[in-house]
Amino acid sequence: MSVTTGLIGVDWGTSNLRAMRIAEGGRVLDSRSDPRGAGGLASDQFHNVLQDVAGDWLSEGLPVLISGMAGARGRWREMAYLPCPAGVADLAGAVASPDDAPLVRLVPGVAALESERLQDVMRGEETQVFGLDLQDDAVVVGPGTHSKWIRTAQGRITDFRTFMTGELFAAIRKGTILGADMGDPGVDDDAFASGVERALHDPAVTANLFSVRVEGLAGRLSSTSAADYLSGLLIGAEVAAQIDARGRPILLIGAEPLCRRYAAALAQADFHAVGIADGAAATALGLWRIHEAVSR
Repeated sequence: MSVTTGLIGVDWGTSNLRAMRIAEGGRVLDSRSDPRGAGGLASDQFHNVLQDVAGDWLSEGLPVLISGMAGARGRWREMAYLPCPAGVADLAGAVASPDDAPLVRLVPGVAALESERLQDVMRGEETQVFGLDLQDDAVVVGPGTHSKWIRTAQGRITDFRTFMTGELFAAIRKGTILGADMGDPGVDDDAFASGVERALHDPAVTANLFSVRVEGLAGRLSSTSAADYLSGLLIGAEVAAQIDARGRPILLIGAEPLCRRYAAALAQADFHAVGIADGAAATALGLWRIHEAVSR
């Protein structure tokens, strides 16, 4: 028996987009990717890109729901950030259409506030969170360029914090003396663990970074292993900053190799209830759940 499409869902990131045919219930039937991310598009270009990628799907008259950076300032249509705590119903109640595509709806982002002052923001990750079947009081960790630690309770996002771990790693490798002759990460698990251990026991992040050079001069760290040690220092510092979450269930969501690296760092820090989720499946199910709430 054939399964019919109930929704066209789009995860529009800064550097690429993923369009999906989503069946009723949230399962992905088909998907297409394109490198034209929101970061390189003017507001009047989004509709044409979407037509290029999924025009044949759009011709079927199906509802279209888009999460991510298409709703950022200066992009297709700026969507306001909803304050925490925020749930599926809150997002569904705030979706809106761009002027040039009235049948398309954009999902808003979420903001963390303190004393009514803006502290942190996210777009896209909230949709993934709502595509997960979470234990109460779980923490969703999204490793990447800008890692997110998202705290939840009773099915809502209650707070979160962003760490520029991935971007800082790339900047240090490309633009500092530490990156000279540095190899690629993923070759020396022991060097990674050593970096994590140092970061967990010493909060002086910028001093720890210089240890990459010192360890090399001392002959204890090869250029081949330096990237793994640096990765361990940065991920370890991130984990150390969230050590108060150690007693809560942790769910990692993102690229599998990076999630496994985070899982190893979390294990070193005595986090015990750690799992890894399928990011693409969570995004699709999150979009479906928001769509269902919009349709009620």
